[in-house]
Amino acid sequence: MADAEVVEEVPDQLKVAKAPAAAGAAKEEGASDSSEDESLGEAGSDHDSEDDSPEWDENGDVAEQLIGLSYSEIKIVNCDFLSEFGAAEPFLIDGDALVASVLTNPLLDLSKGIQTLHVVHTVESILSNLAVRGANFGVFFFKGNTVFWQRMGAIAAAARETVLQHLLLVNKQLGMQGKPAAVRLHVVPGTWWAENDEWKKVMAVEGPAYVMTDFGWSGTKDPAVLDVTRGFVHRLHMDHHQVVTIEDLEMDGSHTMSNNMQPPLKPGSRAKFAFALQKVLAMHASALAAENSFAAPPVEAAAGLDVRDMLCVAAVKQAVASGAGGDKALDLGAVFALCLSLSKNIPLAERAFPIPQDAWDAWSAGAWATASADFLSKVALGVAAALGSDAGCAALQGAVAKDTSMTLADSIDSRLFAVVLARSLAGSMKMTPDQSAAAQKILALVAPGDARVAGKKPQSASDADVESGKALVDAIAAKAVANRLPPPKSLLPLDGKQLLSVVCQGVSERMSDMEDTSFDHNKHQLGQFRDRRYKDVEPLGDDPDPYSYKVVDDVIVIRKVNKWNSSSRQAQLKARYSSGYIDSLLLGTPLKRQVIAQPMTAEDFERRRVTSLERIAEDAEQDRRAARRGGEAAAPRPESAKPGKEKKEKKGVSGKGQAASGKAEAIKAEAEKKRLEKTEAAKMAQLEHVKKNAPKELKTETEALIKHLEELRVCAQKCMDDGAVTIALEAELTALRHVLDACKRDKKDELLLQRHLKRGFVVLQRLLVNCRAHVVGAQAEEAADAASSFGFTDLAEAIAEIAKDNGGGGAAKGGDKDKDKKDKKDDKKDKKKDKEDKA
Repeated sequence: MADAEVVEEVPDQLKVAKAPAAAGAAKEEGASDSSEDESLGEAGSDHDSEDDSPEWDENGDVAEQLIGLSYSEIKIVNCDFLSEFGAAEPFLIDGDALVASVLTNPLLDLSKGIQTLHVVHTVESILSNLAVRGANFGVFFFKGNTVFWQRMGAIAAAARETVLQHLLLVNKQLGMQGKPAAVRLHVVPGTWWAENDEWKKVMAVEGPAYVMTDFGWSGTKDPAVLDVTRGFVHRLHMDHHQVVTIEDLEMDGSHTMSNNMQPPLKPGSRAKFAFALQKVLAMHASALAAENSFAAPPVEAAAGLDVRDMLCVAAVKQAVASGAGGDKALDLGAVFALCLSLSKNIPLAERAFPIPQDAWDAWSAGAWATASADFLSKVALGVAAALGSDAGCAALQGAVAKDTSMTLADSIDSRLFAVVLARSLAGSMKMTPDQSAAAQKILALVAPGDARVAGKKPQSASDADVESGKALVDAIAAKAVANRLPPPKSLLPLDGKQLLSVVCQGVSERMSDMEDTSFDHNKHQLGQFRDRRYKDVEPLGDDPDPYSYKVVDDVIVIRKVNKWNSSSRQAQLKARYSSGYIDSLLLGTPLKRQVIAQPMTAEDFERRRVTSLERIAEDAEQDRRAARRGGEAAAPRPESAKPGKEKKEKKGVSGKGQAASGKAEAIKAEAEKKRLEKTEAAKMAQLEHVKKNAPKELKTETEALIKHLEELRVCAQKCMDDGAVTIALEAELTALRHVLDACKRDKKDELLLQRHLKRGFVVLQRLLVNCRAHVVGAQAEEAADAASSFGFTDLAEAIAEIAKDNGGGGAAKGGDKDKDKKDKKDDKKDKKKDKEDKA
C-alpha cells in the first residue's frame, strides 16, 4: 500500500504532518492573520529553533528512529498517579494492553498451558484493587485489534476474547438483577489509526484525565504489533492526553505507582511524531489490512448447558472435525468433555496440581502430550473465533439469565486436561453417576453416535503410554504429599517453644519484675532526681536501658529509674494522642517540640526579677497619674481569669483626661500608619522580585505558567498575613493577567483553554475572598473585565456591585474616618431622641 493511501485513512491529527519541516512553513503562512497569531507563530518558531530532537533520516530505519525520538522527547515520571491526578478524576484503561500484560505474569506459568480462569482472575484483581483505592475508570477494547491477537497466537487470542466476553456477560446479568455494572466497558468498533467517530464519542463521554496503556504490548516480539501499539501512545500524545503505563503498575497499601509518559511540549517534536507515525502505519499496511483468519464455529443452545458448555462444545466439535490430534482426536474430545464435567464438581483447591518440572518434561516428550497440545491449540482457536463473531456473542448473550452461573472464564484448563488424560491412560477413572452423565452428554453433542465412554482407558494406548501416564500421576501425588509433610528437624530442636520466644519471655519477665505497675504519675511527688517543671515534658533521647544500670538488691535505685521511665512514657502517650498532634499530622505540619524549662544562672534570675519589679512599679505610677488627672488609666489592666471577678467599666469624665486620651489615640494611629507603609513597601519589593525572576518560558510553556502562578499565590498569602492587603490584591491581579495571556496564546487548544479558564476562576475566587474590601477603582474594573473575558458575566456584575459598595461604604482610603463621623452623628441623634422621650 502506498503512503498516499495510508494518509487518506489516518485521522486529521496525522494528516497535518507531511514532513518535520512543514510545521515551520505552515506557521509562516498563517503569521499574518492577526497580531495574536503572530505571537503564536513567533512562540512556535522559538520552539523550533530550540528543538534539539534527533533529525529525521529518510533512509534510516523508521522503527529505530521513532524509538530514539521517543526516548529523547517524551518525559517519563514515576508517580502515585491516583494522588497526582486525583482519585476522582476519570481515566481509561486499555483492555487489550491489560490482557497482554497479564499474560506475561510469571504466576500464570504458561509453560504448562493456559488456564483462562487464572487470566480472568488476575484482570479482575487489578481492576478491583484500583476500585478499592477510589479509582474512577472505564475499560475499552478496539475490535480492530483482533489482527494483532491473530499474530500473537490462538492461546493469547482466546484469553483476550474470554476476558472481554466475561465482562460483557457479567454486566448484562447485573443489569437484569437491577444492579450497577461491574465496570464501565466500551467495545469500540474499528481501529484507532483510522478515523473513528465511536472512539471520539467514548473520549467525549468519559473525559479522561489520562489513559492507562503500554508503550508496546508486553510479551510480544512481533515488529508490527510492537510498532503499532507504540504508535497508540503517540496518538494519545497528539490529543494532549497523559499516558500511564500498565506494565509498571505497583499497588502497595494506599500507593498506586507507575510511570507517567508526558506529551512532548514542543510543536516541532509533535510534528516529527506525527510524520514518523504515518511512516510506521504505511510500513505495516499489509498487516493492518489482514482479514480475520479464524473460522467461527456455530454456537448453539441445548438443554442443560450453560454459556461455558455451549462455547466449549462448539470449539471442541470444530477441533475434532478438523482432525486436531490426528487419530486421537475423539479420545481427546472425550477427555475435554470429562474436564468440563469435573470442573463443576471439584473445588478449585484440589485443581492446583503441583507438577514437578522433570516429570512434566518426560510427559511432554510422549505422543499423547504432543497430540493434546495440538488439540488444545485448535480448541483455543475455536474459542477465540466464536467469541469474536457477532453470531457467537449473540447466542451467549441470549443464554444469560438472572440466576445463570457465570463459568465462561473457566473454559480452558490445560493442567486439568493433562492430569485427566494421564489418569485415563493409567487406567479407567472412578466417577460419580452425575459426573459421568454430564461428561457423556457433552461428548454426545461433540461426536454424535460415537460409542466412547469418558474416563475410560483409550483403546489405542500402548504400554509405554500407560507407563508415561502413571509416572506423571505418581509424581504429582508424591509432590502433593511432600508439600503436606512437616519440615524436617533441624540441628537445634524447636519442637516446644521457639528459641526466639524463649529468649523474649526471659527478657519480658525481668522487665516486669523491675516495673512498678502501681506507680501513678498524677500522685507522684517529685524529689531530687526530677524538677517539677519537667513533669509533662517528653524526655529527650531514648528510654533508659535498665541493663546499663547496676542491677543489685537495692530495689530503690531500680524503682527510681523505672518511675522516670513510666512517667515519661505516660506523658509521651498523652501528648501523642492529643487532638493537636493528630491534627498536625493530618495537615502535614508536625508539631515542634517546645522546650519549657531552660537552665538559668543566678545572675539571669536576679536580672529578670529586678526587671519585673521595675515594670510593676512603672505600671502602678502610670495608674496613679491617670487617677490624679481624673481620666482613664494609661493602659487597661488585664481582667481576672477567675469567674465572678470581672472588672467594671469606668465611665469617662469630660476634662483633660479625654484630651489626653484622644492625643494618645492619634499617636497610636500615626504609628500604625507608618508600620503599614513600611510593611507595604517591603511586600511591594518582594512582589517585584517575584515578577523579575519569573521563568523565561512563562509565555510558551504551561508548566512554567503554573510555577509562576504558585509563586504569586504564596506572595499574596504572605502579604495577607502581614496586613498588606493592597499588595496582595496587586499580586492576584498580576496572576490574572498571566492567565489571560495564556488564554489568548492557547485559544486554539480546547483542552488547555478549559484548564486556563479554571485557573482564572480560582484566582478570581481567591481575590474576592481575601481582598474583597479593597476591590475598588481601576483594580475592580480590571477584575471585572477579566471575568467577562473568561465568560463569567454574573461574576463580573458581582465584582462591579462589590466595587460600588466599597466606594460608598468606606472601603477605600479615608473610609474609616467617614465611618467614624457617621457613627458620631448617629450617637448625637440617639441622645437627642432620648432627651425628647424623657421630656
